[in-house]
Amino acid sequence: MGYYQLLNFSKNVLKFKASNERNENLGFVKTDENTWRIATNNSKSIIVDYQILAKDDFIAKAYIGENKAFLRPTALFLFSDKYFNNPISIAIDKNKWKTISTGLDKKGKNYIAKNSDQLFDSPFLVGDLEELPSFDIKGKKHYFTGIDLGNFDKKKLMDDLKKMIIETTNIFNDIPYEHYNFISIGKGNGGIEQTNSTALTFDGNSLNNEKSRQKTLNFLTHEYFHHFNIKRIRPIEIGPFNYSDKNKTKTLWVGEGLSVYYEAIVLNRAGIKTKETMLEEWGQMIDGFENNPAKTKQTLADSSYYTWEDGPFGRKGETISFYAKGPLVGMLLDLKIRISSNNQHSLDDVMRDLYSIYKNKNRGYLETELNDIIRKYAGNATDEILSYVYTLEPIDYQKYFNEAGLDIQITDGKYSVNIKKELNPTQNKVIKDLFR
Repeated sequence: MGYYQLLNFSKNVLKFKASNERNENLGFVKTDENTWRIATNNSKSIIVDYQILAKDDFIAKAYIGENKAFLRPTALFLFSDKYFNNPISIAIDKNKWKTISTGLDKKGKNYIAKNSDQLFDSPFLVGDLEELPSFDIKGKKHYFTGIDLGNFDKKKLMDDLKKMIIETTNIFNDIPYEHYNFISIGKGNGGIEQTNSTALTFDGNSLNNEKSRQKTLNFLTHEYFHHFNIKRIRPIEIGPFNYSDKNKTKTLWVGEGLSVYYEAIVLNRAGIKTKETMLEEWGQMIDGFENNPAKTKQTLADSSYYTWEDGPFGRKGETISFYAKGPLVGMLLDLKIRISSNNQHSLDDVMRDLYSIYKNKNRGYLETELNDIIRKYAGNATDEILSYVYTLEPIDYQKYFNEAGLDIQITDGKYSVNIKKELNPTQNKVIKDLFR
């Protein structure tokens, strides 16, 4: 998950053959785009051999080059429906390079996945990798390993990540893994979250400039936040995941949009992002959405549902992105919940309740459950905000910002957000808690 596109990995499968324990070749037929049917001939074991063309250096694909191998399991490994939940052992010959980074645990010389889902959720980076100083939080180890990381203050980055992770896990009162790996495949664009790791592109040189540093830390926070929000808090339509078809849902604005919204929230709580920078980023988010003419052409729910056809950022001028409108809906929901409850509740409570569905019922949430949980903390006062998900109505920022003690202004077509000078007691509580 995290890359909402169908990728035809089967086209990269070469020299496919099957045999048994007697070294007899077995017949097979390819029945559809990504399925092979093998004549087993009463064999006790089946050995499948094939090669993979791995030439695309991209976060969602498999790649083998001169200085690294990035092994994306969905691009490499076959699975059987019958044995999908069986444990899997993976051996990697790393004679050419010295280091392997993955979220999987090791048993002897092999890496072990409890089932195919865990395997597909656990990429490997193999190469002469650099390992930054690890840190512990409540006994859970955190690593950052990668290729061509750049020149920057590496201790400061790890200190910042530790602060960010503490603030994120404080929202959910849980650290649901034994260890976590940030896996950097080199410079580029993009990241894909996993249950106890994230594979990402990274250029540490960006940390030497404050504006670029904030952007990079937003990105790292977003990817880490996903191991709660999308990997565990998830729409019911994308779990169990269908690896052979589109997994369509109308609520990626929660998984992606709210993760964007929480970037600044978490980093501000961690003391890494100032309230001034946070307000500036809010203005930029509003500006980015409001200056897209497609805001009158596609709803937020539809941008989620049709992302498999339109691409993660849509078609310019024709569609919107749930990465752009989603955080704005989250922003207004957070403000409204805080004002309605005298700042006793916030969007954090919604996220915790959604997380409890996963923890207690081991499943994703229904769209009706999502809306009911939101209403639980602000009643029908959030109905207008929720309507922005399903309609093309213009967003009334000023209404909700005024209630919370904020002001929105437009100068030369650019939006800016400021804190009002005169605040009532409830607004004062909201502003002090939200912008620390």
